[in-house]
Amino acid sequence: MKKKSYFYSYLAFLIGSTTQLSFANTEPNISVYTTLAYRIENPELATQIYYLDKVEQIENWLSQRFSRDPRIAEQQAKALLNSPQWAEKEKALKESYTGVISGWQNGIKKVPAVLFQSSNGDNAIIYGETNISKAKQLWQQWNQHRGKIQ
Repeated sequence: MKKKSYFYSYLAFLIGSTTQLSFANTEPNISVYTTLAYRIENPELATQIYYLDKVEQIENWLSQRFSRDPRIAEQQAKALLNSPQWAEKEKALKESYTGVISGWQNGIKKVPAVLFQSSNGDNAIIYGETNISKAKQLWQQWNQHRGKIQ
């Protein structure tokens, strides 16, 4: 997952449900699941972008701050927990785990992944696309083919 790979099936769709309600005139929630290895194009079209490797980055940042000596590391940890920096890192860590949990709950198998969620429960995932505009076009074409959009 570290390097962009075109081995992904470009148009791999996972369908969350097959209800026959119309997508007409509705905008889906668009969630992107990725890592820093992928440059996301047109991110403004996404409702949410989750960087799933952010947890690892924060944990690396934390681990590099402490001495190998347990006594010194304990003092450093206490100082960090009482510092203004900790509030920022704690918030970032919580947000990062939110993305990981969301990906797991939505069945994300690999990145990059663009999840389209409609208000009626129809979900679709496009894997391997980093351009949100292009992913949205593919999703719309797929829905037109299914007769879901007028």
